[in-house]
Amino acid sequence: MPILEPIYTHDRERIAVRAGSALITYGRLCADIDTMAQWLLAQGLEPGDRVTLHPNHLANTSYWDWIMQLGAIRAGLVCSTGGMPPQVAASGAIGPYAAAIGKIDGLPASAHPTHKLPFSPQGTQPLAEQVELPASLRDLTGLEAQSVRLLSTSGTTGTPKVVRWDAKLFAGRLTQVRETGDITPDTVLLTLLGLITTTGLRYPIAAWQIGATVLLAAMGDEQPDFASFVAPSTFIAASPFRMQEILKFVPGQWPDREKRVVELFGGRVAPLLRQRVLARCGSPVRMSYGATEVGRIAAGDSSLVSRNPGAVGMVEPGITVEIVDAEGEVRPAGKPGAVRIKSNYMCDGYLGIPVNNGPRAPFRDGWFYPGDIGILFEDGLFAITGRTSETINIAGAKLSPVALEERLSALPELEDVCVVALQLDQGDVIGVAAVLQPGKDMSAVRLKIRPMLPQQFLFALFNVRFIPRNAMGRIPRQTVAKELTERLRQRQRRRAAQMRSA
Repeated sequence: MPILEPIYTHDRERIAVRAGSALITYGRLCADIDTMAQWLLAQGLEPGDRVTLHPNHLANTSYWDWIMQLGAIRAGLVCSTGGMPPQVAASGAIGPYAAAIGKIDGLPASAHPTHKLPFSPQGTQPLAEQVELPASLRDLTGLEAQSVRLLSTSGTTGTPKVVRWDAKLFAGRLTQVRETGDITPDTVLLTLLGLITTTGLRYPIAAWQIGATVLLAAMGDEQPDFASFVAPSTFIAASPFRMQEILKFVPGQWPDREKRVVELFGGRVAPLLRQRVLARCGSPVRMSYGATEVGRIAAGDSSLVSRNPGAVGMVEPGITVEIVDAEGEVRPAGKPGAVRIKSNYMCDGYLGIPVNNGPRAPFRDGWFYPGDIGILFEDGLFAITGRTSETINIAGAKLSPVALEERLSALPELEDVCVVALQLDQGDVIGVAAVLQPGKDMSAVRLKIRPMLPQQFLFALFNVRFIPRNAMGRIPRQTVAKELTERLRQRQRRRAAQMRSA
């Protein structure tokens, strides 16, 4: 099935989008997509040209942000999103660009697109009333087959890389969403993930293919009212981290909780978060695990965490998951090891990186190795117990920072927390970066944290304004460790200077 063509088959008066208080029909949605595609081609762009799209909102995608994205697909362009990590932008893997489009006032100095095309419509008027088109329009039929989506992924090491989805692979990933049965024509979908995530990209398009309604925060750059925003939803797609954020914005019990399904993507669902979502937002609370490189891998009800705290669901049909040891031999059911995956929707490598069949290559012998450590049970339950790149080594002992963070996050004094290994000349130290709740005392928090960490190791506590995370809530631990190590060294130098002057 193509990407956008199914959207044009629905009743023109059916509601496709609810953006703030505005209702957009399928007829209007299709007309705005076509106008956007025609406008892009009228600027001198051709199918196959590479462009970077800069939405007004990275997390809460507006209607006009979506029209820019869908119009680029309709015109057959090769698209990346302007919110990609700086390392990716600097690598050259996604450039050069024929055009930068959208909110380009903050375009980095390193970007040198051939064309700069500001795009920021306002209000609810059809796009045809806000842009000028030539008298002679292009035939758009079939152009989307030339479209390509370039996506950033943390890959297996935490270092950002680029994955290329051509139209066939993109269509396959949309098929995978539809076949889950999560979305029906009666669904009112809310995704709390932006267009830089695969869930934030796939789920709304799959919903439109089916004929469902998608909730968007706003038409343009106006600020959303989150309480009104979430209320009509019957299906919410979010990451665990994003769900925690939205719980702060929308306090109390949400209306029609019993009519709403919540599905959390990209990470394990902590029992405390599950309890909060069930009590306030919706039921059931589902979870889904996947990768940009291979698609959706496992899904299921979040109650499965009672069987294993790292459970991410049952392995999906069409997906092969194996757990292997260091020599590549398959481990028995229920035993931990490195995860490897095969899928009908798998990429064959990273853009701009030569294929490597070495023992540490992420793509080798027809398998993708995501860098996860996991367990596969006989009935297909799949659990993630850590990441090969995230397990921290403290004086030879292997510790799970995720498990330590979950323990520490139960402290009411902490708003957010990150645990890393600090490797110093004097020895290894557990580094804890903490975002304190307003008015909380650092010394008192330190006393509470000490008994919650392994007693045989030293630890250093740092008060930080925020914990850096990507769109799915994952922490760049190497970056955090580097910054905290330098702060600890500065702290040690100050103490040494004070002792000398005493």
